[in-house]
Amino acid sequence: MFEPDVYKEIARSKEIFTKNGSDRYGRSEDSTAALINGILDKATPDKREVVKEMVEQLFPTIEWALGGTHYSGDFARTWLREMRVCHPSNFDKYFQFSIPSGELSNSDLQEMLSLTADSDRFSSFILSLKERGILKNALSQFESFTDEIPLENGRAYIKGILDFGDYVDHESTGFTMFSSNTHAVRLAVWFLRRIDDLEERGRLLLECFKASNGISIVEHILQGDDNRREKSDADQILQDGEFEQLKAEFVKKLDEMSENSPSELLSHEHLVSFLYRWKRWGDENKVIDWLKLQTQTAEGCITILKKFVGKSSSQAMGDYVVKITTYIKLENIENFLEIAPIQEKIRNLDEAKLDSEAQEALKAFQDALQKREKGITDDW
Repeated sequence: MFEPDVYKEIARSKEIFTKNGSDRYGRSEDSTAALINGILDKATPDKREVVKEMVEQLFPTIEWALGGTHYSGDFARTWLREMRVCHPSNFDKYFQFSIPSGELSNSDLQEMLSLTADSDRFSSFILSLKERGILKNALSQFESFTDEIPLENGRAYIKGILDFGDYVDHESTGFTMFSSNTHAVRLAVWFLRRIDDLEERGRLLLECFKASNGISIVEHILQGDDNRREKSDADQILQDGEFEQLKAEFVKKLDEMSENSPSELLSHEHLVSFLYRWKRWGDENKVIDWLKLQTQTAEGCITILKKFVGKSSSQAMGDYVVKITTYIKLENIENFLEIAPIQEKIRNLDEAKLDSEAQEALKAFQDALQKREKGITDDW
């Protein structure tokens, strides 16, 4: 059956046909239903009912508008995994007959699934996606495959995630909700929650953590469980015993890195986040003494300032470009170091000799000092 007018209208109505539920359209339920029925009305009159049934089968996302079922958001993961056209990540593959920019093909996703049995190959494949510029979308799509990963692949899969976690983006700018690192944390946590025995779950994570050089994923998992304990939330990922062992291993790794490879720790993308947990779970004096040692020179101070740079995004009505603002919050630095010694050491720096990132950090620091002098409170 060929209904070209219906086909064309569906092809250019991706948003309507892939959003799931009447509450997601930003318009009234009646007006959305009218739009969908208007598209179906373009079918040959004697075939409209058959076209309606076919469209409902292809797009359960719009059944509600045709008097049918409202599907919960949980179905989206199944539709993505099954390559259904009703999922926004799959829609263009059917109507453009090509893989949209930034999306993974089903064969790529199946390859990812098969590689979960080998931590090194899985981690290498993930980092290759980073080179292709599609990592964030890939990890987001792969979340739908969590239940498909064999439990016996647990050690290789979790270790692979820990291995690549420190090398992927961890900041969200603009209006994206999650970084690649956050998606990686979600992948690890969702798989671990499939293991009902909390002791077994904790042992697996501890074993993988000891075998991996990656730190950031476990840090986020521990911080999340720490928060749950503070709120007396029973839905914890780890039992107390394994939780304490993992914290001790986290501190041990940072202690050893600070002594054996301080420059590696100092340049780590997650340094500031590590510092807070290292100070809280380890020896506070050791952390502060180490930072003082790293800031004995102007160069060391600049390196530290770079790590404390934050970025916020904004977009005014009518703007076509998101504005990114760079800043430093002095109180964050003061959780570890006094400001005056840093100020003194960088006072005579030749800004022209600094790289662009160092210049950005220096300017953000100077702006923060000026605001403090004027009594202006940080509002980032």
